[in-house]
Amino acid sequence: MVKVKTLALSVGAALAWGTLGSAHAATTTQQVADLKAQVAELQQMVQQLSSQQQSQAVQLQQQAEIAAAKPAPVVAPVAASTKPGWITLPDGQTQLKIYGSVRVDAAYDFDGTNSSTTYANKTGSVPLNKANATKGALNTTAATSRIGLDIVRPTEYGDLTGKIEADFAGSSDNNSNGSFRVRHAYLSLGKWLVGQTTSPFVNTDTAPDLIDFTGPMGTGTQRNVQVRYTQPVTTNQKLLLALESGQITEEDNTSTGGKRLPAVTARYDLATADKKGLLQLHALAHENRVSSNDNNDEEKWGWGVGVGGKYQLTSQDAIMANYYHVKGDSKYMLYSGQGNSAYATTLSNGDYNIYLSEFDTAQVGYQRKWNSQWRSTFSVAGMKFKDDNAYARANQSNNKTLYNAIANIIWSPVKNLDLGAEYTNGQRKTFAGDKGDINRVNLMAKYSF
Repeated sequence: MVKVKTLALSVGAALAWGTLGSAHAATTTQQVADLKAQVAELQQMVQQLSSQQQSQAVQLQQQAEIAAAKPAPVVAPVAASTKPGWITLPDGQTQLKIYGSVRVDAAYDFDGTNSSTTYANKTGSVPLNKANATKGALNTTAATSRIGLDIVRPTEYGDLTGKIEADFAGSSDNNSNGSFRVRHAYLSLGKWLVGQTTSPFVNTDTAPDLIDFTGPMGTGTQRNVQVRYTQPVTTNQKLLLALESGQITEEDNTSTGGKRLPAVTARYDLATADKKGLLQLHALAHENRVSSNDNNDEEKWGWGVGVGGKYQLTSQDAIMANYYHVKGDSKYMLYSGQGNSAYATTLSNGDYNIYLSEFDTAQVGYQRKWNSQWRSTFSVAGMKFKDDNAYARANQSNNKTLYNAIANIIWSPVKNLDLGAEYTNGQRKTFAGDKGDINRVNLMAKYSF
């Protein structure tokens, strides 16, 4: 503004000077008067321009003060996703999803029954044939119903996820009024997971789809509190490593010691590029310990290895197979704790001795989707305990072999509703040579949401 005013005055002065010179030379009074009028008009224009610039400067200053006084607009956080069926909380980021199933089961055992007979399969503890046990038993329950909640929230380190899932099957011997139990309760961020969920040692991903609530022999569903790390190796391969809870289990009841160290479990996944095939390798190691006092202590390590696979032959056909070798454990693999334990103990000269059980278990299965409403599963599985060791010699009434063969049919007349029937035939044989048979039919109605 100052520069414009100065320039205008300079121009005016120059014109005035030139005009005075011309007037003196020409001595024409009218010309001098005209030039003076032009100079006055130019000065007036400069003053108007200066006033406009001053007014604009004041307006800009006022607008800046008003803008500074206003709070910055609040930008709503972006939700992690917009998944159908998920609920977004008021913070705009945390999302929840409720899921579960309403389920009713019925099981009828045709052969010998005892107090351990429930809606769950008890191939490993059915009465021996020589016991002449009562035949025929019907068991029904709705305790297999479950409820779950998935949680997700974005963070600068990736999505923070959590899961809480529970059912009412905490007491499998109480058919009508099962106790509430936690199945899953964990949080995960990035490659880390902390909480209770399925152990990497067991093979739920390669197990067949059965109606019986126990699950297929030759597989496992054990859920432990754990700290787990997952490391992707390639697009189709990953490694899982976990430290799992080492709390006292059934076979530790004779001791006051219990496990001191967590179990170590691992799983390696290899999937085909088209995701039709999956191969999993499993490993386990944990401490077995008995102790009557600090000077009378015995420990031996239990361990196990396994391999499982599943392949989708066509859009309607799939096959699966699983194999494990386990020593000194009866917790992870289904049926291994029915009639057997992880170890046997003796007390000699005031000292404990531990005799570890050892077994192999295998399962093969085939799943068929007949059409959009009907599907079936066929499974054959067995378990064989080593019979030439100290454990077998000390436990002649325990199981040496188990097997069962299962076939089912499931009808889904509408979405999320399953109605199924399943037949199981099986047998257990003890180290002493005694046998017990199982023949049962399972019925199920389940609505998933």
